[in-house]
Order: sequence, then C-alpha cells, then structure tokens
Amino acid sequence: MTIKRGLLVGAAIWAGVAALGSAQSEPTVTNATTAVLAAFRSHDVVMLGEMHGNKQEYDWLRDLVANPEFADTVDDIVVEFGNSFYQQTVDRYVSGENVPLKEVQGAWRDTVAAVGPPSPVYSSLYEAVREVNLKRKGKHQMRILCGDPAINWQQIKEGSDIVPFLRTREQVYAEVVEKEAIAKHHHALLVMGAFHFLRHFPARQQFDIEQQLRNAGARTYLIVTGTSTTGTAGEVDRRFDAWRVPSIVVLEVNWVGALPALPVITGGHGPPLANPKLEEAADALLYLGPPTSLSTVEMPQSELAGTPYGTELERRQKLQMSLEK
Repeated sequence: MTIKRGLLVGAAIWAGVAALGSAQSEPTVTNATTAVLAAFRSHDVVMLGEMHGNKQEYDWLRDLVANPEFADTVDDIVVEFGNSFYQQTVDRYVSGENVPLKEVQGAWRDTVAAVGPPSPVYSSLYEAVREVNLKRKGKHQMRILCGDPAINWQQIKEGSDIVPFLRTREQVYAEVVEKEAIAKHHHALLVMGAFHFLRHFPARQQFDIEQQLRNAGARTYLIVTGTSTTGTAGEVDRRFDAWRVPSIVVLEVNWVGALPALPVITGGHGPPLANPKLEEAADALLYLGPPTSLSTVEMPQSELAGTPYGTELERRQKLQMSLEK
C-alpha cells in the first residue's frame, strides 16, 4: 500500500483565532473510544462522518471494533464503502466462514460512486470485524452492512446506466439502516463521508439520512472527523495542540463548536459556501491530530497497472466522464 504523508499541508498559525473563541467555555476532551462507548449508552445509532482513506482514522476504528464493550454492544457497522450486491458474501466472510478474498472484495472495490481505486483502509475494517468475530465464537457477533446500492458493473454498458444508482445512494443507505438495524432494535455504527451527514449544509443532497432515521424511531448521535485547520487558507488553531489523539469533544457551548465547520473537516479545502458552525453541523468532533500528521493510504500500483481490475476501473471512469459532457 502507498501512504501519502502530510495529507493537509501548508498550514500556518492563524493569529486571530484565539480571540474568536475567547467568549466560549473550554471543551471537555475525551478519549475517542471512551466517547463512542458513552454515546451508545444513550443512542441507538452513532453516525461517523469519516475522512476518506485516512490512515489515522481507520487505525483507530480497527481498535474500536476490537474493544470488548464495543463488540458486546454494537450489532451492525453500516459502511458507505460496501456494495450491497455482495451482502450475503460479506455476511459469510465477516462471520468467519472460509470465503476466498476474490469473492468478497467486490464489496469495497465495486461501489457506485468510487470509480477510482479504493483505499486499503476499507478492506482492513472488514478484516478487523472478521478477526473479532472469530475470537468471539459463541458470543455476540458484529455484522457489516453494505450501504451502497446493489450495482452489478458487468451489466453497466453506458454512462446513463449508472445514474439511477447514483441518485439513490443516500436513500438506499438509510433504507439499509432502517430495515437491518432500527427495525431489529439494534445498535449501529454508521460510517460514511461527512458531507452525507452534515446538518445545515446547503450543498448537501436533498435526502436527509439522519432525519429519515429519526422518523423511523432511532436516537441518533453525529460525530464528524476533522483536524485543527480553521481557515480556508490552511490556518491552524494552536489550542488543539495539547489534545491527545484520537479524541472526541462535544461541540455544544464551547469555542470548538463556534468554529466554521468546513475548514475543520476538509483541512481548509472546503468550498466557498454558506458555512455552518461545527455545533450546528454535528454533535461532536473526532480530532485526529494536526493536518501535517495525517496521511492517506492508496491502493498499490501492483494491484492496478496491467491487471484486469485496473482495466475495469479505467472503463468505469470513462463511463463516469461521459456523464459530465
């Protein structure tokens, strides 16, 4: 695998940021695993707005699923990077059956929106849940639910064939959670890109996943992932420097919640939109560290160049590009 260091670079001190939050109280910074376990004691569904392909986040997520209290409590992990066409195979794999990798890897390799090569961090989470379940034979087992539409890429011949799947991604995700978790009175961890979950975000798609789940009776708690970048030019807030990582802070009535949301969750690369504050966008922030400490894991070229899968990804990309013409 390839790791890119300094995912979010060019950060500099923002001289005026300390004054911005001087009127707000200091936040309570909690160990990330401790905070998630506490959230599940009062909520059915914990939603994690993830940072795509981030090494530090998925290192922590693998540790989280291995925590005995988490494994005892959480029934389902609902992932965006999971093609529901492969759900039955994923169930067998995660439960510990002897399933060849070539049969299950389509779950994370063949999703609708990610036509580029998927980061290995996603397959590592499937592997982590499988390993935990194997060690817990006879005890409560966790299930990975594939939240992306059931697309069969072998049947996709034109760009227009993709459109129905793209348009229903968030609706399908919510329906999976409703049917497989909420209706069964399960506890579920939802993992999806932060922009699908953000509250009060004007550029988000019309379908509101969280509201749909609340309408179905779920008690939801939303955590977004971010760093200490607080300006669109890459400025950082040094008040984060003393925090241990990974940590979670509740965003209500403190200076962290008063920060603009998009720079924090995008490393300063947020689009120039009407920008909600963090406390308006989510319940809590998962802090992974300063921007220069973060890294993205990419699929190695050996799995792409000259391989059938690499050729298939090129075909899918051409189909996607045809939709933009």
